[in-house]
Amino acid sequence: MQRILLFSILIAGLLIINSCQSRAVSRFTGAALKLELPDDFDKPISFASGRKGEKDLFYWSKDGEMKVKTYTDWGVLESEIVFVE
Repeated sequence: MQRILLFSILIAGLLIINSCQSRAVSRFTGAALKLELPDDFDKPISFASGRKGEKDLFYWSKDGEMKVKTYTDWGVLESEIVFVE
């Protein structure tokens, strides 16, 4: 019974770590951090990770708008900013 519980905790821990989009985890595991580009991505302007736990991709969209896509470590509460005149 204890082995099953330990094995279940180990599997759950690995799944949680793999779901995180953090450079800290990718450094620990040795796997590359993979973030999907937005569907309307044309060309990058900049990429920054100024705030803890967030990464911002500033880019030109296919329809000529400037946008910012914010990625979070856990992939939840991600946001997008669209610049308009």
